[in-house]
Amino acid sequence: MKLQATALQGIVKSLGSNELFYLLPIQDLSALQELKGHLTTAIDVLSNIEEQSTEHRLDAIRTLNSFVAALSLHDGDHYEAMDTAFEEVIK
Repeated sequence: MKLQATALQGIVKSLGSNELFYLLPIQDLSALQELKGHLTTAIDVLSNIEEQSTEHRLDAIRTLNSFVAALSLHDGDHYEAMDTAFEEVIK
């Protein structure tokens, strides 16, 4: 799959199908595996919340907040710029 930059930092599109992809900053494969493990645990904890301790619930929330922070890395861009980028992709 070939990717092309868009007007927004961190968002690319595929050349063949015009699908958009968000580039999540990951240092290496082990960091990706660790993130997957933390997210899976957070989902498990929140799926059975009444069976979990307060500390486990807080850890799950911290994990999800960290993930949202990573996804928000490039949120300094204005929403109008995002609209423009999506318009360019759809053309």
